[in-house]
Amino acid sequence: MKNYTYPLLFLCLIITACTDKKNQGAPGDVTENDSTTAAPVAQDVPIRTPDGYEVMGDTLGDLDKDNIEERVIVYNTNRQTDMGSERELHIYKQNDKGWERWHQSTGPVMPSENGGVMGDPFQGISIENGSLVINHFGGSRQKWAYTHRYRYQNETWQLIGATVNNGAPCDYFEDFDFNLSTGKIIYKKTIEDCETSEDNPVTKTQEKTFTHKLKTLPSMDGFHPGENEISFPKTDITFYY
Repeated sequence: MKNYTYPLLFLCLIITACTDKKNQGAPGDVTENDSTTAAPVAQDVPIRTPDGYEVMGDTLGDLDKDNIEERVIVYNTNRQTDMGSERELHIYKQNDKGWERWHQSTGPVMPSENGGVMGDPFQGISIENGSLVINHFGGSRQKWAYTHRYRYQNETWQLIGATVNNGAPCDYFEDFDFNLSTGKIIYKKTIEDCETSEDNPVTKTQEKTFTHKLKTLPSMDGFHPGENEISFPKTDITFYY
């Protein structure tokens, strides 16, 4: 009988080596036993809504420039004010277990009856260019709309931008854009004359630019939209943002 021991042993060594190489994977691959941790993923982890609260808005985005998304939720609370239900804004950061509350603020989201005859003024939240954006709308015949932008800087949340639109058809419309970071204010007013035709009113527009640099940017905590006044010098123009 021929001796096949050594060829068989050699073949087994080759198969074992190939199997080990396959299990090792390509350089840089993360296996189940690899202790390397990737960026936490918490999008599918539910956040418990506080008792008696209701979710009004929910958005994801990077707010602190670490390439990891934060989550922002606006809650309708069970606390009543003179203008309806109070709202709370909660900001959550991701960790290896899910979501951890990073910040909580009351004030930047209007109560439920602040919109007048238009109803609930809250229109939604979003994250744009690393800033948290909150929109409101309300009024009666004369309507108004607010957009406020907040950014995490100097280890706090600060208001960096405010845009206000108000007016009524066949009367006037005003647009007010305030960049709080630079102090630049752009004001535009359009007067509508509908005496000839309501479908094609005669309009006249004026635009002015001002500078109003604040010593300290307003904090998001306790900020109330529409309750902050700016009067332009040597004019009769006053705005509330």
